[in-house]
Amino acid sequence: SEMCIRDRVLSMGLTKQYLRYAPSGIFGIIGSNKGGVTSIPNRRNLIASACAENVIIWNLKTGEKVATLVGDKHEVTALCSNHKGSFLAVGYHDGSIRIFDEKDGECTVTLNGHKSAVTCLAYDISDHRIVSGSRDTCVIVWDVINEAGLYRLQGHKGPVTNVAFMNHDTKNVVVSSSKDTFVKFWDLNVQHCFKTLTGHLTEVWDFSLIKDDKYLVTGTSDSELRIWK
Repeated sequence: SEMCIRDRVLSMGLTKQYLRYAPSGIFGIIGSNKGGVTSIPNRRNLIASACAENVIIWNLKTGEKVATLVGDKHEVTALCSNHKGSFLAVGYHDGSIRIFDEKDGECTVTLNGHKSAVTCLAYDISDHRIVSGSRDTCVIVWDVINEAGLYRLQGHKGPVTNVAFMNHDTKNVVVSSSKDTFVKFWDLNVQHCFKTLTGHLTEVWDFSLIKDDKYLVTGTSDSELRIWK
């Protein structure tokens, strides 16, 4: 009987092993198509670039990689450094926001509030608050110190493309643009939109506040720049 069992096992052959393969790292990526690049204030020649789920700090003068801020499973979709250059806010495709200490590369704060990808981020002048926009059409103002959300501003009908604090204004105002062709001004004291610019014919992709926030320059899908006072 033992010989019969042995012959049967030999006739069946050895069991095939299916090995599990997992990625161990990425290389050769300078910047991915989402997230973009941001400069780091007070850190000469240094920029931060979104590279898949990670953020890489580059030295432009030497062309070398200085540090890598390791992310999670989701792709980086937005970057913003604070005015002192000590912290970097990173938005991800799943709607989360992580704040990294640029000195040691450690994640100090994680903020969750958006339902889809974060598209834009901005610090206020004191670096105590962050405003974020998302594909879910919402704008959220965060308290970085207390690691909590302050206001959820709803009014856009398309993905938010850019956000910014009006830092000189004592009225505590946030400006946001969207693919719905509108630029909105939000009074954070009452969490209400008090002004909407409706002079755009196509999606507003970006804007910039200049001359101490007295002028607003917007860029859309057409071939014109619009300057608002």
